[in-house]
Amino acid sequence: MSYRSLIETSRSKRYVRLLPILFFLYIVNFLDRVNISYAIDAGMFQYLGVSGKEVGIIASLASSLFFVGYFIPQIFSNLGINRYGVRKIFLIAFVVWGIITIATGFVTSVSQIYVLRFLLGIAEGPFFAGVMFYLSLWFLKPERATANSFFTAAIPISGIFGSLIAGAIFATYGDYPGWRYLFWYEGILAIFGGLLAYFILTDFPRDARWLSNDEKSALEQAFKEEEVEKIKVSWTKALADLNVILLAIVYFLGVTSLYGYSIWLPSIISFIGKVNATIASFLSVIPYVIASISLILIARYADKRQNHKFVTFGVFIVAGIGLSLSAATQSIFVLSFILFALAAIGIYSFIATFWAIPQGYLSGDAAAAAIGLINAVGNLGGISGPIVVGFLKSYTGSFVDGVYAMAIFSILAGLVTLIVKRR
Repeated sequence: MSYRSLIETSRSKRYVRLLPILFFLYIVNFLDRVNISYAIDAGMFQYLGVSGKEVGIIASLASSLFFVGYFIPQIFSNLGINRYGVRKIFLIAFVVWGIITIATGFVTSVSQIYVLRFLLGIAEGPFFAGVMFYLSLWFLKPERATANSFFTAAIPISGIFGSLIAGAIFATYGDYPGWRYLFWYEGILAIFGGLLAYFILTDFPRDARWLSNDEKSALEQAFKEEEVEKIKVSWTKALADLNVILLAIVYFLGVTSLYGYSIWLPSIISFIGKVNATIASFLSVIPYVIASISLILIARYADKRQNHKFVTFGVFIVAGIGLSLSAATQSIFVLSFILFALAAIGIYSFIATFWAIPQGYLSGDAAAAAIGLINAVGNLGGISGPIVVGFLKSYTGSFVDGVYAMAIFSILAGLVTLIVKRR
C-alpha cells in the first residue's frame, strides 16, 4: 500500500477512535462552564439574596472568576501532556471539576459561588488547550481544521443539549430547586467523562494498537515532513514570538464576544422577547443548531483551500455584522432574534479555523507552550465578555449596548487576524 493510501486509511481510524470521545468530553466541559448562565436566568442569585439591580454585576463577576482560575495551569499542563500524555491529566481534571460542580448545587451564599467558580476554572484549565495540542499530534496540516471542527462543534451542540437539559429540569422542578439539580446532574456527568477519557483515549500515535505498523510509520514520516516548515525554538522563546502574541490577542477578542454571547444568551432572549426562563432555554437551541452546522462546513472549506487566516477573518466579520443588526432591530423581536441567531455562525465558527494556524506553526514543547499561552490569554476574554455585557445591562437597563459591544470585539478580532503572518 502506498504512503498516501496509508495516511488515508489511518485518517478514518483516527477520526473514529479519537474525535467522538473528544467531542463528548467537550460537551461535558462546556455544559459545566456555562450552566451558570441558565441558573442566573432562573434566579439563582435572587434566591441567594442579591437584589435585581445587582444581579448583572455579581453574576458577571461569578462567571468571570472561572477564567481567572482557568489562566493558571495552561502552559504547564500542556507541557505535561507533551511528555506524559492526556489520559492521567484529563482523569484528574474531570473528576475534580465534577466534584466542584456538584458542590455548586449546594451553595448558600454568593461568596461560595465565587470560590467554587475560581476553583472550577483551575480544574478545567488543562482540557481545551490540551486537546488543541493533542490534535496537532494526531492530525496533519490538511486535516487539522476539519478535525478541530468536529471537536469544537461540541460548543454549539453542548448549547443545544444544555438548553434542552436546563429547560427540561426547570419544567420539572421549577426555577427553584431546578438550578441546583442542574449542577448536580452535570457534575456527575463530568466524573463519568474523566473515566471515559482514561480508558478510551490513546496518548500518542506510537501507542495506538488500533493502527498498523505501516500506518504508524507513514504517519510518523508525514509529521517529519511537516516539521521542516515549522519554527524551531525553545518553549520559552515561543512565548515571546510576535505571531503567538497576535494570535493570543485575536483569541482574546473572539472569546470575549463568544462568552458575552454564551453566558448571557438565555437572559438576552428573555429580555428581548419578554419570555420566561423555560421558553428562553428552549429558544437558545436555535443559534446553537445554526452554529454547529456552519462550523463544520466552514472548517472543511478552509482545509480544502488552506486559507485558514482569511476564513477566520471572514467569520469574525459575519459575527460583527449580525450582532450589530440584531441590536439595531431589537424592537422587532422575530427579526432581531433571527439576526442574533445568524451571528452565531461567526461567534463559534472561528474556533476551528483559528486553531489550525498555531497548530501548524511550532512543534514539540514550543507548540505545547504557545498553544497553552494563546488559550490562557484568550480565555481571559471569558472575564471581559460577561462583565462588559453585565455592566452595560446594569448601567443602561438594556442588553442592546452589550450586543453592540460584542459586535465591536468580533470586528476587531477579524482585523487583528489579518496582521498575523501565518496562513
